[in-house]
Amino acid sequence: MHNMRERLICKIVYLSLSVVAISSVSFSQNRSGVRSADYCAPALSYTYDTLYLPKANIESILNEDTSLVRRFSRHDLLVANAVGIIPLLQQWMRAKKNVTTDTRLEQTIIQSKIQSRLHLASTEIASLAAELDCAGEHADQLATYLDQKDEKRIRKLTILSIVIGAVTTGATALVDNEQTNKVVGIGGGLISAVLGGMAAFSSHKTLFVEHKRNLLTDIWNENLNSSIYSPFVWYMLNEKSFSNTAQLSVIQNIRKRWQAYALNEMNSREVTLYFGPGGEYQQDDLHTRANMLNQLQSSVRSINQDLQSLMLALSGW
Repeated sequence: MHNMRERLICKIVYLSLSVVAISSVSFSQNRSGVRSADYCAPALSYTYDTLYLPKANIESILNEDTSLVRRFSRHDLLVANAVGIIPLLQQWMRAKKNVTTDTRLEQTIIQSKIQSRLHLASTEIASLAAELDCAGEHADQLATYLDQKDEKRIRKLTILSIVIGAVTTGATALVDNEQTNKVVGIGGGLISAVLGGMAAFSSHKTLFVEHKRNLLTDIWNENLNSSIYSPFVWYMLNEKSFSNTAQLSVIQNIRKRWQAYALNEMNSREVTLYFGPGGEYQQDDLHTRANMLNQLQSSVRSINQDLQSLMLALSGW
């Protein structure tokens, strides 16, 4: 009778071990099998009028036409160059010198064109900020998905640990054979400890995230030109005069902040992951990507401050 009971208990312990083994295999599969595409990218590409591109030789233009320098600050003229309205401002200044019916009409037409360019610049800032916000929210959403998967895994492991502990306690109470009792007690304790250890560490589950239009790449590489950012925004981000210190451009400051806070001691895998076309992201990687996108969004939105300064200067025509 005792032998039958002990065999039954051993079968229960064996079954418990089998459950643990199956669970361990299940929990060890790190890849979630989900692929996430970049749905934040614009549905169409934009074409920018070459007539209104920022001019590289702005300093020589201002030295030749001092009327603009007398009327506007250097900061506002640089913003005007970014918007592409320096030629329009020159025409407006010339028309203002000789006030006639024709020049009044010309001034009205010029003012309308300038207002249109300023409105377009404001739209470009809002559009890019919306895309950055969407991409940041997308990364956060995926990170939360992986976090929830990990929390679910920890709950299951905790429940298994409790069940194994209960089975072990019951088995040792029922087994009379001292040797068998020790084997069951030690085995159950080891299993419980393994489950607790598995719950204490991250599962390192990943998601494959694709971002062919990577908003971080041109910033990190400090490219001379960008196929993603509009000429107006790219000029504003690259011109050192628009940063607080005027020693480094906004892009260079963003890159330094990333290196100092988000990407400290970054390895080659992370460089490829964050600034390439995509890859396998863990939840921490996704949180980091979201933080970088949010920092960049703030810098893009701050361009509105420079644009407002120019608009105030133009409001007293």
